[in-house]
Amino acid sequence: MLRRRLLRKLSGPVGLILAGSVIGQGSVLLVSPLLTRLYSPSDFGAFAVVTAATGIVGAVITLSWDRAVVIPEEDGVARTLVRLTMYSAAILASVLAAAAYVFREEVARTVGSDIFIAFWWVVPMTAFSVGIFAVLSSWLVRERRYEGLAVRNGVQGVAQAVSSVSLGALGMTPFGLISSILVGRVAGLVGMTRYVKRAVLSGGEPNSLGVTAWRYRKFPLISTFSRLLNAMGLQIPILLIIGLYGSVEAGLFALTVRVLAAPVGIVADAVSQYFEGTLAHNVRSRSPRLAALTRKVTLNLAAAGLVPVGIVLVGGPDIFAWVFGDNWEGSGEVARLMVLGYFAQFVVTPISRSLLVLERQGTLFVWDAVRLVASTTAVALPYSMGVPFLESVAVLASVQAVSYLIIFILCYFATKARDSEYASPQQPSIG
Repeated sequence: MLRRRLLRKLSGPVGLILAGSVIGQGSVLLVSPLLTRLYSPSDFGAFAVVTAATGIVGAVITLSWDRAVVIPEEDGVARTLVRLTMYSAAILASVLAAAAYVFREEVARTVGSDIFIAFWWVVPMTAFSVGIFAVLSSWLVRERRYEGLAVRNGVQGVAQAVSSVSLGALGMTPFGLISSILVGRVAGLVGMTRYVKRAVLSGGEPNSLGVTAWRYRKFPLISTFSRLLNAMGLQIPILLIIGLYGSVEAGLFALTVRVLAAPVGIVADAVSQYFEGTLAHNVRSRSPRLAALTRKVTLNLAAAGLVPVGIVLVGGPDIFAWVFGDNWEGSGEVARLMVLGYFAQFVVTPISRSLLVLERQGTLFVWDAVRLVASTTAVALPYSMGVPFLESVAVLASVQAVSYLIIFILCYFATKARDSEYASPQQPSIG
């Protein structure tokens, strides 16, 4: 029964999005053995630092206007939100670029990496591309143009893979690695522009900017900080491990994050697009099927992730040594410890969008804050107690898994509550 349901899903919108993800992320994973021979562990450490910094900055670059694009019933209001997003991203990226240039030496000393001196512009430009990437993706989600999302995912991954290998082969290290995210995002933008160009260029009414901004003020005022906390909850523990433990451990950890987080992130993001678009459509039509959709997506993702998780648990060290070389066997040990945390992230991240669609920003903010404190403590406290590297990683993975279980419970009951409201016409809708 479950297998038949999965096959039906894979022949529909989810399958279309995931096909692009498999092409794109498959390309990234296929070149990983080459990258471990072209780049050193310290290069991967630099890549992890840039990725973390971009993740944190990219979380606030749009002021979360992009998250509201799927909600309005009127397309004109949604187009106005697209404009607000682009204005915000352009202004904040410009400010960030100026600050990155002026304080490049101070930043380099703070994080202990010279890459922010020579390549100070990489994070601002990547963050800006992330912002535009996000809002155009939100428009595709609203329109349920899943073919555009599939093209985006495929082009992004292929471009990132080709760029990192080509520049590495030319000896441009670590630049080839740290710039690959930017190259992938820009290529993804080019790939999906044809699906959104007319809608975006038509814009909204100029005098509606203020009205629309006020109506959806919770997104910049609450969701932006929630996204910042979310990004910090994901990235700060990584930065702590890189900073607190030795360069060898940092390199092993960075490769593990690349191998596990990349496919989890892009597949979860792809499914998130489908889930968010379908859920928002059901909310706009007041259809009481929100909890059922949440449950179905969660079960399907859990079933899809079981085999990869089992493979990593059983043969992680041997697989990493065979694929990446004997020097990287330790990354397999790290992967074995972290895989359950990433499995929980893979399963639950898509349905966490429900709290934004239902405009439960406060609930999400509290969870993000608690998760940040818990995950940071999960690294800092064991280190202060002299706990070895691998045991510290195990503590972090356990905290991650529990935190995602909690957010699943919150999302599921939020959708059930909204279903009850839609089933009772006499009660007004929330938000």
